[in-house]
Amino acid sequence: MKKSKCLLWGRWVVLLFLLLVSCNRPAASTESGSPTGGGAAAGSGVSEDVTVVTPAAPTNTDGAETILIPGARFWMGSDSADAQADADEFPRHQVALSGFYIYTHEVTNEMYARCVTAGACLPIQVLESGPTARYDDPAYADHPVVGVDWFMARDYCAWAGGRLPTEAEWELAARGTESLRYPWGSDDPACDRVNMLGCRAPADTVSVGSYALGNSPYGVWDMAGNVWEWVNDWYDPDYYALSPASNPMGPYMPEDLNVPLKAVRGGGLYSEPIQLRTAARASANPHRAYDDVGFRCVASNEALPEMYTPTEYHERVPSDSRDGGWRLDEPDGSPWTRFGPVSVSCPDDAGIIRLFVGADSSEGMSAGVVEVNGVPFRCSYDAGLRGFRCEGPVPPDYDRLTFYEIMLYTAPGSTFGVAVLPVPRDCPTGSFPPSAFVSVSCPGADGLVSATLRFVPPIVWDTTQYLEGMSYVDMACTMTAPDSLQCTLPPRAPGETYTFQLHGFGADGAEYYYWTIGGVPVDCPLRNRERRVGAGCGETSPVVEVMYTPSSDHLSSVSLAGASLPCIGMAPGVQICGPLTGAAGSIVTVTTCFEGESCIDWPLTVPTCPGAPRLRYILETVCYPPGGDQSASLHYWPFDQPLVSATCAGMPMTCENWSGGWYMCMGVVGSPPSVMTFEATLADGTVINDALTSIDCSVGRPSEGTTGWRVASVGCHDESRIYVIIDTGYEWLTPTASFTYSATDGERSYSCSVHPTIPGRLYCVGNRPSAPGPLNVTIQQTGAASPTSASYADWPTWVATYIPSCGTEPPPEPEIPPPPVDPCAGYDHLACDLNKATCTWDNALNRCVSR
Repeated sequence: MKKSKCLLWGRWVVLLFLLLVSCNRPAASTESGSPTGGGAAAGSGVSEDVTVVTPAAPTNTDGAETILIPGARFWMGSDSADAQADADEFPRHQVALSGFYIYTHEVTNEMYARCVTAGACLPIQVLESGPTARYDDPAYADHPVVGVDWFMARDYCAWAGGRLPTEAEWELAARGTESLRYPWGSDDPACDRVNMLGCRAPADTVSVGSYALGNSPYGVWDMAGNVWEWVNDWYDPDYYALSPASNPMGPYMPEDLNVPLKAVRGGGLYSEPIQLRTAARASANPHRAYDDVGFRCVASNEALPEMYTPTEYHERVPSDSRDGGWRLDEPDGSPWTRFGPVSVSCPDDAGIIRLFVGADSSEGMSAGVVEVNGVPFRCSYDAGLRGFRCEGPVPPDYDRLTFYEIMLYTAPGSTFGVAVLPVPRDCPTGSFPPSAFVSVSCPGADGLVSATLRFVPPIVWDTTQYLEGMSYVDMACTMTAPDSLQCTLPPRAPGETYTFQLHGFGADGAEYYYWTIGGVPVDCPLRNRERRVGAGCGETSPVVEVMYTPSSDHLSSVSLAGASLPCIGMAPGVQICGPLTGAAGSIVTVTTCFEGESCIDWPLTVPTCPGAPRLRYILETVCYPPGGDQSASLHYWPFDQPLVSATCAGMPMTCENWSGGWYMCMGVVGSPPSVMTFEATLADGTVINDALTSIDCSVGRPSEGTTGWRVASVGCHDESRIYVIIDTGYEWLTPTASFTYSATDGERSYSCSVHPTIPGRLYCVGNRPSAPGPLNVTIQQTGAASPTSASYADWPTWVATYIPSCGTEPPPEPEIPPPPVDPCAGYDHLACDLNKATCTWDNALNRCVSR
């Protein structure tokens, strides 16, 4: 049973999240006397209803000078009549901020070098020429540091006891409550106020604090020119249309998950005057370091909530890169290139590490050389994942290393990309399995992704994890055979990858460690989709709420009477679009368009929107893991408050955090169609209380045969074979038991093995039948007087209804014994390449075959 409910009826969903955050932030303040600057007085224009309270003292420990920005209300963005403004600056909207302390100057080379010496910051990327080339020159110690990506800027601020400013905080500090066009006022930029394009030849940075005439109303220096500045927010060009009016934190998620961008502000040494306006916005790749982008911090140790956490890696773009890319004000050229993501494993017991280096270009990609700290690695290009799978020896001095420098060359002397990754620590131990590979499915009917891992020899895994951001998190897995593991994962977009890490033991006690990459197929069929559209309330007007599964689908547009509505992501599979215009109570038609699908018209009633903030959620009963018992899927937003407990019919439940306000809670009690009370408590005391209807997880699949043996699951074993899992309940039926068996449906015979850890469970595999009869299974323990049999009359229905097409249909079974199994068939790209003396990859079959 699936439904959408509201709690604490009232205003827009984002507001609750932001109000909860702002309640814990330093309030606004005033002090006698105001800093002087090049513009109007900072205190003018503050609305009388803004509460003015002194915020906490600066928390930074790096000795940087700070300036108080009192709590205030100001106009953010640009007026639509401004001919120089870009569309991402609209609409102009009023914003109220709590007070904060911001660095008077940008972080300098000398300041950043101290963080590097302390081991808390990565060294900058140094190019052959330009500002980064003089990073170590004492004469440039007080120049703003550049050659740092967003993650490096974030790490410096955290080390110094601060954080990056939000986009709204940066803009208030730059333009004041008068919302000035430039930090100093309305006069056009000139070289006595700002360091911009044409002021120095060749273009270069200058010492921070060089242009007193360019100060902001609060006395903050260099808010225009010299270098662009990283801010905390993800970039979304439509964000202003739906931005909260109080302490906005930026969108929950970046506009494009394939290339998520961070906002940068202020313009730099290569910028033209139009880019120096205080309302001008730009965006940049957070993994990439530029020679005209630096940063300053807010002196507050209050951590802003994580909206979306990408995999962290540090992309180094060499000066010979074909897309330029080391200068923000230099547009990417043609042909295009893509570098990243990059991930690396722990070393196995043989001292081998493995890594994946994403790389692609408009000219195609197949060959390349990868070095890790100067050591060449053996690599093969995986066209499906668009990257190199590599392995090689642990670099020298591994125990003393802090970072790996990973370089990709696509031609002699031509560097394609460089990445810096922290060396993994607290590593699992063990040998790499002799043969192992992974396949990742398209999202299923429940929107989840399934990963199947196969390995030789049989291994019982005690740790099964995937990489989420920079941390490994547990994933739910089921042993479907001694050499096969099926895991369930939150969805990702087609073409995106998962990094897996497993640890376990073989039957002989040998310890194993497995690390690999798997990708969601790029050609997933458009099936099992669900779309729901409703009307809700924003801060100032009604909005459209679009919810969809799988969340990896791309919402192309939302429109009202032909006019496009801007949208921002609230959570995976949830977007808010607006405003929804029309008289309250009237019915309007909203059109949603998803990529690859026909557009859909939705009649919506425009709501009346008084009231308080609200929490929204989706609660449903699911069978999790697939084929398993009942579980409660809870997805709520805003999701700044974590779930601390959940009960069903008063009984405690065990919940897995799938991130983004999505929890899977095991322990649903009751038989269908009973209705139980579900109650979840969040960290701030908010309670979600709702009815949960039990469902039958045994329909079609888990069924009892004539002897009471239960079919737990059916599905695809590989491209041509299906499987059936049978629970006999026999405690004696273990991998060491002596017995005989048969399993046939009259058309096919099935080969069965005993589960390595669950007594009594059989995993039977065979070619898919076309017209099967009842499935008959017989088992006889050695020494038993007679066999025991079970018959499943519904087997033909299960095969037709519950087992999807597994890929290439097998040929008719031969009448002669089948040939021996191809020893290369189980190898992935890398293993196939490592055994190329006897194996080769067949692109047509998309698998490894014997030569």
